Amino acid sequence: MIHSGDTPHTIHTLGHKDCPACKRAQGMNDSTISPEIPFPDAFEIWLERHTIDPGGRISQVRYVSERTEHDWRLYARALGKFFHSLRLEEIHAGHLHEYQRARACCDKSCGAWAARADNNLIRKEVGLLIRVLKAAGCWSAHLEETFTALPVKESDVGRAMSPQEQDRFLRTAASREAWRVVYWWSIVALQTTMSTNELRHLHRGDVFLEQGILQVRNESAKNKFRVRTIPLTTPEVAWALDGLLARAAAMGAGAPYHYLFPIHITADRYDPARPMTEFGLRKPWEAVREAAGVRWLRMYDMRHTAITRMAEAGMPIQVIMSFAGHISPRMQQHYTTISMQAKRRWAAAAWSGAELPLAVPQLLPRAREKSWQEQAAEAGWTPARELDASHTPGHIDCPACHRLGMRVAEAPPLERVG
Repeated sequence: MIHSGDTPHTIHTLGHKDCPACKRAQGMNDSTISPEIPFPDAFEIWLERHTIDPGGRISQVRYVSERTEHDWRLYARALGKFFHSLRLEEIHAGHLHEYQRARACCDKSCGAWAARADNNLIRKEVGLLIRVLKAAGCWSAHLEETFTALPVKESDVGRAMSPQEQDRFLRTAASREAWRVVYWWSIVALQTTMSTNELRHLHRGDVFLEQGILQVRNESAKNKFRVRTIPLTTPEVAWALDGLLARAAAMGAGAPYHYLFPIHITADRYDPARPMTEFGLRKPWEAVREAAGVRWLRMYDMRHTAITRMAEAGMPIQVIMSFAGHISPRMQQHYTTISMQAKRRWAAAAWSGAELPLAVPQLLPRAREKSWQEQAAEAGWTPARELDASHTPGHIDCPACHRLGMRVAEAPPLERVG
């Protein structure tokens, strides 16, 4: 027999004849999720169809990315706080609408959530529930007709630190040995534009200090447009990465496939084959931002700060995107505006007080466009004080018509002088 794991149901037979493991896989494929089970149990069955159990072996083969699976589990955890005891067949549109309301205002009488959720997160959570309901045959035409999902909300532009706040934050992080990991993290984030998830999922083998590059792979990238190679351009970022590599080695991460930020298991145990959670650096991070006076700063805001510094230096948006990967059109417009303002300041500084050579023809100033008041005075009309913009009978000496004839949309009504 061929063993693909430690449990009997994963034992394969030679030639796969009367194979229990293959029969189990076929049974999972043929069976439907029962409408009579609650959502948490239904979700686990549904998720099992979308993941591959490597049987304790190391494998990169997946139906969905590790990040997608992680997000699904977070959505299911939030949903379970509301739907934990409801059978799938009992869920109706009223439950979905009430979940959206309760989740938006964090109504703890409905679920023990830690914080309110925005439009997009609620949409993703409810979307997962609908997929499970469809798999169980519980999503009806009536539900489709009566349920109204929240609209997609375009994300706000993240807040970036000012240069003064950035300097104060970095100096604070460097002031204590206990905060050194935050200092290293911040330097890498600021000089590579990497997001929180991209840094958490960084492997030792993704860092090439001798070549001066760092790779963001599919596992950590938000989407395929964020897979990229980032140049390491300063000694500071190389020093920070070297410190993080030494820290990871002390935690048992020595192989190329080990994570640069291993997950913390117990007081002195780490698992280098798993990345730390999004809360792995929460305590030192909150301590540093509190001491630096930037209590609003999130770890993800380091990416916005990094891109803002590039834009303020006048870096073209195409070069910024080569560092940062895909940026939404709204964010592109935001950073392009910052970059253009920087270019104007540089141009003004370069040409202020400069004398043009005689070979350059003197450009004549363009004639100034007359204001509506000047045009009105030339035509014999002055702004009305008490006369409104209504039309006169037959439009004779009509101030409204004369106002339109002036082609000035915002001009006040005019009356004849003399």
